[in-house]
Amino acid sequence: MHMRMQVRRRRAQALALAALCALAAVASAQTPMRIVPGPVDVDARGMHASFRIEAHPDGIVSNGSGGACLVYSSGPNGGESCRADSECRLAPAFAGGHAYCLDRQGAADGRGKCWVRPPGGDYCLRSRTPLPIGTAIAVPVDADGRLAPVARPRPGWWRVHACLNGAPGACAQAGSVERMLVDGPVRHVRGSDVEGAR
Repeated sequence: MHMRMQVRRRRAQALALAALCALAAVASAQTPMRIVPGPVDVDARGMHASFRIEAHPDGIVSNGSGGACLVYSSGPNGGESCRADSECRLAPAFAGGHAYCLDRQGAADGRGKCWVRPPGGDYCLRSRTPLPIGTAIAVPVDADGRLAPVARPRPGWWRVHACLNGAPGACAQAGSVERMLVDGPVRHVRGSDVEGAR
């Protein structure tokens, strides 16, 4: 009889512990977070940047998945005026890339400007699984997750375009309201910048 009570008590403890672990997992998945793009950097290795995801009361409920891309414009304020990615046309030189309509800082009319992720090479880091919280995450990276700077960046203006999922796959869905989009500061990259750093 005493043995049965001990077994029952242990089962009840195990079930309670499992329930607490499940609640902790749900709580972490329901944490308000935000994504913070860092500045573009150029050194002897090439052009690269970083972003981070952090818990923040003014963020969106997220499991911490998402990512960021380096995006380009030939002018400091972006290209054509736009309201959605679909309004941005890719020039022939960027065929195979992707155009983004980024928010223009201080724009009262709600319109943005077109920026582009060039074709070829990898300018992004994307993850469907949670990324480390509060840690600088390098972009772009190679297949092993190591920093892989763009060796010869196109001269022009570059910035980080970052997205945090508020629902699974939201960053991949044009116009989704269940994501947080944030754009980093603009940096003018000259052809001589990388060579000068070497």
